[in-house]
Amino acid sequence: MRPVFAEAPCRLTVTAVVVLYRMKPESSPAFKSVMAARERLHPDLGEVRVLLWDNGPEAAGVADLPEGVQYFADESNSGLAKAYNRALRLASEHGSDWLLTLDQDTAVPADFFVELATAARESTRYAGVAAIVPQIAAGDRQISPNYFQFGAIPRWYRAGYVGVLSEPVFAFNSGAMLRVEALSQVGGYDPRFWLDDSDAMIFSKLHEYGKRVYVAGNIQVQHEFSMKDMQRRMSPARYKNALLAETAFWDLRMSRAAGWERTLRLALRLVKQWLRKDSAELRRITWHAVVRRIFTSRRKRIAEWMQATEGYAAGERATVRPGGEPRISACMAAYNGGTFVEVQLQSILSQLSPQDEVVIVDDGSTDDTLDQIARIGDARVRVLRHERNAGVVATFEDALRSATGKILFLCDDDDIWAPTKTRRFLNTFESRPDVGIVTSRVRMIDEFDRPLPDSRINRRGRFLPGFWRNLFMNHYQGSAMAMRASLLGRVLPFPARKVFLHDAWIGTRNDLLGGRTVFIDEDLLFYRRHLNNASHTKSLLRQVQTRVELLLAHLVSAFR
Repeated sequence: MRPVFAEAPCRLTVTAVVVLYRMKPESSPAFKSVMAARERLHPDLGEVRVLLWDNGPEAAGVADLPEGVQYFADESNSGLAKAYNRALRLASEHGSDWLLTLDQDTAVPADFFVELATAARESTRYAGVAAIVPQIAAGDRQISPNYFQFGAIPRWYRAGYVGVLSEPVFAFNSGAMLRVEALSQVGGYDPRFWLDDSDAMIFSKLHEYGKRVYVAGNIQVQHEFSMKDMQRRMSPARYKNALLAETAFWDLRMSRAAGWERTLRLALRLVKQWLRKDSAELRRITWHAVVRRIFTSRRKRIAEWMQATEGYAAGERATVRPGGEPRISACMAAYNGGTFVEVQLQSILSQLSPQDEVVIVDDGSTDDTLDQIARIGDARVRVLRHERNAGVVATFEDALRSATGKILFLCDDDDIWAPTKTRRFLNTFESRPDVGIVTSRVRMIDEFDRPLPDSRINRRGRFLPGFWRNLFMNHYQGSAMAMRASLLGRVLPFPARKVFLHDAWIGTRNDLLGGRTVFIDEDLLFYRRHLNNASHTKSLLRQVQTRVELLLAHLVSAFR
């Protein structure tokens, strides 16, 4: 994948959490190597704080901790999710941009943080990078990160690969560095996956929110993978929990084809266990897991797992901002909008709270757009700039991926929001948790803010949800729409080099996948018509081409 932004200078600020179990900090390869690698990081390049989270049953306090190191004893052995969520809160409180998660026995190389600082700078050239992961090997075999070919078959990247991939990437917890804002956006680590598959779940959630992963294959880490040596490194109780979590993850987040692949893989493991003469207890657990996958329905398996993990969910809810309203991200694609962008931003910012943001991706403007934005001087406005002109669809995709809010508003650089827009939209999202998209009626105005005659768009009599209706006559007006960020994984990436725009794709994709849309019958957007509009009325031939391309794009996506 090609980078789209110029590299931004940044200082690495990271909170590293090392989870201990029946091991003293001074004996942990992870803690010792982290402290050595921290010494190699010049203060100008970054800062590393460390949290030692001890899940041991007889955890004892540690005296004389180095500066920047904290210790917490959790004798209840509540697992990884609780430790990571507490570390996430600590990272947020200390202003760290990144959270690094480590098992106690993972030794990182001496130049680990220096290389991560370089990777963090390089990652700023891509939209929506939420994690930087090293390559992890067990001996000479790569075991992390991986992707799923055809959405079902695990595949691993060649050793030394560096870059950002278009497909969803999954990685081990240990050694992964994740953006604090992205983790906050997705709600942190799922407490039901309290120990096993917490890494699979968090990466799945990041992809659900349209985030990307930077693979830093120049950083190689060795790791002892317990599943490769179950006889020595895994108790029967731990193995049983691992299989329950694995089955739950595949049932909840993966396709049916992936589930069949996992069942076959489990059956093959059983054969290997017989050939290796593993303990009868481990073989019995594997046999029961295979039988359960074949003869118990998916719905029943999920219900049983939900009941079994309710205690973890009730005791540790992964909430980043308890209470309050969801964070808003207004996502703007800007291009030569200097004449109107200040007015538009003022109409937006006046409705946002201090926690909200405006994400602007400038598509190579040649006028004073960036100067007009800078004049506002509001810390809630974040500007990213394309190295070269990419077009309005790609610009909106980058803005959406870069957002950190729960509710994403699409906005042009030349319109005006009605004063009650955010309140009306948020009320609708709150009252309708089943709704993915909210849109409203639009009033057209001219260059001088004057309403145009007969200028309402998306009137109730004209707005019709449903895939086939909107395929033949699109009723989705992008700048009048807002969506849940959790919808991004289902609509991104936008098809490239097509006649149709992002709004038609988002709306019809949501319709096709069974999502719900609510229409507010009020003029909540004043849509400006002028000579430099990015969208224009299409000829009949162009309209036919648009519909055909849109239908074909959906067909291609269905088999991707």
